[in-house]
Amino acid sequence: MLEELRLNRFGAITGELLLSPGLNVIVGETGTGKSLLLSSINFLTGHRFPFVSDGTFVEAVFNINGEEICVRREISGGRSRYFLNGMRVPQQRVKEVVSPLVVFQSQRQGVTLLKPSVQLQLLDAFSGCEELFLRYRELYLEYTRLISEIEKLKEEERLRDRELDVLKYQIEEIERVNLHPGEEEELRELKERVERADQIRELRSKSLCLLYECEGSVLDKLSEVIKEFERSSLYPEITERLNSVYFEVETLVSEIEKEVEPPETELSLEEIENRLYQIERLKRKYGSSYEEIQNFLKKAKERVKRLENLSFEFEKLKGELEKVERELLLAGRELSLSRERGAEELKKYLSSSFSELGLESARFEVLFEELDRPSPSGLEKVTFLFSGNPKLPLSPLSESISGGELSRFLLSVLSFTSFPQITMVFDEIDSGMSGKILRRVAEKLKRIACKQQVLAVSHSPQVVAAADRVFKLEKDSGGNVNIRVLKGKDLVRELAVMLSGDITESSLKMAQDLIKSWEERWNTELKEQTR
Repeated sequence: MLEELRLNRFGAITGELLLSPGLNVIVGETGTGKSLLLSSINFLTGHRFPFVSDGTFVEAVFNINGEEICVRREISGGRSRYFLNGMRVPQQRVKEVVSPLVVFQSQRQGVTLLKPSVQLQLLDAFSGCEELFLRYRELYLEYTRLISEIEKLKEEERLRDRELDVLKYQIEEIERVNLHPGEEEELRELKERVERADQIRELRSKSLCLLYECEGSVLDKLSEVIKEFERSSLYPEITERLNSVYFEVETLVSEIEKEVEPPETELSLEEIENRLYQIERLKRKYGSSYEEIQNFLKKAKERVKRLENLSFEFEKLKGELEKVERELLLAGRELSLSRERGAEELKKYLSSSFSELGLESARFEVLFEELDRPSPSGLEKVTFLFSGNPKLPLSPLSESISGGELSRFLLSVLSFTSFPQITMVFDEIDSGMSGKILRRVAEKLKRIACKQQVLAVSHSPQVVAAADRVFKLEKDSGGNVNIRVLKGKDLVRELAVMLSGDITESSLKMAQDLIKSWEERWNTELKEQTR
């Protein structure tokens, strides 16, 4: 709902409205700008007005499900600036936020009621068939899902042979390589060793030659030195150490013969490189690791299995679709019958309400047009038909209804349903009415305001007396317009002037009685509703 509305130099108006969640009424002398005040909400969304200037701003605070949303438009340097919750935003963003929250009776293009989809919702609400619609809607969603699945299958079937050929080639290519976990790492290590085989052979040969095999080897020389020391018997400790060195060299020779050996492999370097190339090709095409390649292979096999069983799946889905379609049509026919019965009751209800509001000649019908196939909303298209003149034929509501008739139509409809998040704005809805009809208008506005917020410009004492909050626009000697809340004695005096044109003891008494009668009547109705 709209909680606050502030204006500065909007035309001649400066002031603020702290609105009630119920019925808010704006009063004032002709020329003070009551309708202009309502138009300030449209100014917020980007509508152009010729009388704004630097310093003009309009700010509104909405409360949606407990969350406050502040929107503002101001004129600075001859240009508009828009704000949402204190942050500057494009004009379209503010429009997107505000437009769904306010419906103007006086602006036909903005009245939600004129949309066929909303007319259908209203009929369902009046007919009490929301549960039937929810059941139909569930079946329709399942119905469309199955149709979509079947269409996908048809497309898959059309491309199946080509995709199967590709998948089978990919599976064969992966399986032909027969990659093993860790194989690539093993091959790279083996390749490195094979590439060093010649170096290892040369190292082995030279080291064994110098240490043991060749003439004048290390062991030969050590043997000669040891013999010399043994013959002398002079240095036993050195002799012992020389023998130790000799045995250590012998041990090294044995280790070299055993360890320094070129790798034994059945694969040549060329074969190893070829195998690594095959693995690299698989990685480029199917995944960067063994695990990713295997995952691709698994999914490819699953996809082949699915494609080879498309016919079976198609028949299965087709059977499911036929079953759901039968259930959908049954639910749709039940919904249609409920709507048709509700349409007759709605016709009677609105005819009675039209008479109460001075539209005795108005006629209303609901047109049902059967559709070729089920739609998201049912098996038929629903259009509200209206004629306010007995000499004119019934025609769609959006084409045939005048602004004044639309106001009363809205009052009638909103009496049995509501749009809780929307602020309904009525501009001089009581224009041209009098007496008993004004009383009915006030009653309907009051009832509507129990379910959603209403903001109305009115000249009717009945409507003003029924209001939860009354705002008066007053023009000072300088031509500026200010906004004042009327309550207590001020409200009584305003009503006295509206009732008799002057403030007298008699008119003040009439005003007090009118307010009291509304309070008593409404308190009684509220007590009855809570029983």
